Amino acid sequence: MGIRFENVSKSFGDNVVLRDFSLTLPDSGVIAFMGPSGYGKTTLLRLLSALETPDSGKIIAKYDRLTMVFQEDRLLAGVTALGNILAVLDKNNEQVAFQWLERMGLIDSANLLPGELSGGMRRRLSIARAMAFGGDFVLLDEPFAGLDDVTRERIYPFLFGNDGKSRLTILVTHDRQEAEKVSDRLIVMKGPILTIAEDKIITGK
Repeated sequence: MGIRFENVSKSFGDNVVLRDFSLTLPDSGVIAFMGPSGYGKTTLLRLLSALETPDSGKIIAKYDRLTMVFQEDRLLAGVTALGNILAVLDKNNEQVAFQWLERMGLIDSANLLPGELSGGMRRRLSIARAMAFGGDFVLLDEPFAGLDDVTRERIYPFLFGNDGKSRLTILVTHDRQEAEKVSDRLIVMKGPILTIAEDKIITGK
């Protein structure tokens, strides 16, 4: 069944973001959402992660473990890069932490604090921490903001490769080329009250 929005409505004061919104998503694969800034794509992710609740309607989403990469880095300022990842892991899991640091090109920065890292490095550390935590359902909210094309290409396989396709991964992005490259399905939203303008399966993957 995957995920189902059933006549979901959500407002913030007088700002109506969703009105009787319905959508069904599969339980695996990479789904990309695109649309104008400020029109509520992040609200969709926050509803899915239960950080927000709908005003009406319901969301059916069954998962054991969810992970999310937010637009903000949300790192622990006084903790090293390694320590930030270990903070979301069970004890004695340094191997997993180092594995993700290496994948994100941060292995030489393991003992640095977030304030000692560049903006792009902090972004990669946020991704590393979320993916190390793991999940059978992954939400990515503009995860590559501020990263150059070479870095993005390096990261894609670890997020959208076999593991990414065996679970449901939802990506919010403004980059159509990126969306069509990494996703199995592209959903383009329009607003200001979110509705679906385009919904297509990406072929030739």
